[in-house]
Amino acid sequence: MNEPHETIFPDLPDEARLWIVALDGAREDLWDLLSETQLFLEQWTSHGRSIQSEIALKSNRFLLIAGIIPGGTISGCGIDALMRAIDEIAVNRNCSVLSSMLIYYRMADGTVDFAPRSQFRNLVNQGLISPETPVFNPGIYTLNELRMGNFELPLVNSVYARVFQLPAIID
Repeated sequence: MNEPHETIFPDLPDEARLWIVALDGAREDLWDLLSETQLFLEQWTSHGRSIQSEIALKSNRFLLIAGIIPGGTISGCGIDALMRAIDEIAVNRNCSVLSSMLIYYRMADGTVDFAPRSQFRNLVNQGLISPETPVFNPGIYTLNELRMGNFELPLVNSVYARVFQLPAIID
């Protein structure tokens, strides 16, 4: 298992639920979206209970929202309200919410790009993506998984290693 290294959202416990939303848009629009979503989070509830939450924008691509109700769970209705709010804010800020079916990877210049699986396979086959290329797993579910480094990993150590038939590197 990875060693803990991520110090994001220090006021929330490891078991806090995590949502990762991939976005596309101009930097200033993404920061406006972050600010407006923060305003939503200040009022966010689930069945009348306040949700303790925090938000961050990583790599000008991913909106990370962590939330918890101490001693309770966030309902499907509460989650739906969050996603509707993000979708609405994104439209108003000329940003696009991207598909979770895309593969997100860090380019040599540090920016995060994305590709459908077939295009990503071509990039791997052409040697433009190496086993060491960092890829992202937007499907992690808890703040602990983020803190353990399971969000950004070398391709060879990611969930995609099997798909692209790469041998795992053992630490």
